[in-house]
Amino acid sequence: MLSWVLFPCAVMAQGTAPLWLDSDVRNIQCPAETHYTGFAEVSVAAGEGQEKALNRAKKAAVGELSERVRVMVSTEKKSTDVSVSGSDIEEQIRSKFVSAVRTASQAEIVGSKVDTYYDVTRKTAYAFASVSKAELISYYQKQIALYLNKVESALKSAAELAQKGAKAKARKQCEEVIQHFATVAFAQDLLTAIDPQADDATLQQRRSERLRNELLQTLTDLENSIYVYLECKEIVDGEEVEYIADKLPGLLTDSDCGCNFTTDEANADYVVKVDAYIARCNDSGGGTVFCWANATVSLYNAHTQKTLKPKIPEAKGGWTGKNYTKAGEEAFDELAKKIAEKVIPMMKN
Repeated sequence: MLSWVLFPCAVMAQGTAPLWLDSDVRNIQCPAETHYTGFAEVSVAAGEGQEKALNRAKKAAVGELSERVRVMVSTEKKSTDVSVSGSDIEEQIRSKFVSAVRTASQAEIVGSKVDTYYDVTRKTAYAFASVSKAELISYYQKQIALYLNKVESALKSAAELAQKGAKAKARKQCEEVIQHFATVAFAQDLLTAIDPQADDATLQQRRSERLRNELLQTLTDLENSIYVYLECKEIVDGEEVEYIADKLPGLLTDSDCGCNFTTDEANADYVVKVDAYIARCNDSGGGTVFCWANATVSLYNAHTQKTLKPKIPEAKGGWTGKNYTKAGEEAFDELAKKIAEKVIPMMKN
């Protein structure tokens, strides 16, 4: 018995059979108070061969070890039980977080040592996997720090992308953050299950909470903002001008629609396309001229993937001194206001 106690936990096969084939030896070498273990005994299948059988046994032993850890974590603490009441965004985060934590919990527990033995006579492969609680604590404590660093970096990147109008890319960064949080949450659950007295220096819960609030605020800001891509084609006397292109962004922004403009159509929530032209101009006498502008407008909603085509009333502009250019500019300015009046309610709804 003394020889068993002194025998190390990670044992290589000696002679014809290793001592760890005996369950009593395994329990003494790696007691449940300090280790998690898994053991597998696999008979060689027809045409399988020794190597494949050993690999199958190894996988089964590691799987048993991992399952024991998962059951222990699930019994002691469940991050997925946390209820979140509030906005739709909070509920979406909670739903994705729960799913991600479950996925993270299915991963193999790392750091286990695995020994194998093949009995030629019995054509049977054996495997014994073990990992100490101390090694798990060290590894998952480092995982928490690693993934919280990744969270901070991703949130910083998301904020920078949002400022540049790259809303889709910013949201993608936030999606990755949710996955990182899931890894952190599982590690925190595991450490708490192993050591119920684990403190904040080990779990970094306050840092996690601060970053979760930052994630929520970032997603809320992205959700409440509307990114618009504007494409204008304006023709006067066969030449392209940019009267509406200059005027319309300001009109939309001043309407409190939460609009931001992006130069990348792929990042837009709405794509507004305007095809405008001067229909006619008249000299009313006394040097005053009037011009009338028309436009065809389409509004594409990237989320619903539907296109609306509002009917834009004709716009009129006038100027003295027979200045047709200024009269046309006034007509386009008025047309821009009419476009904004039609488009803004569609984006808000």
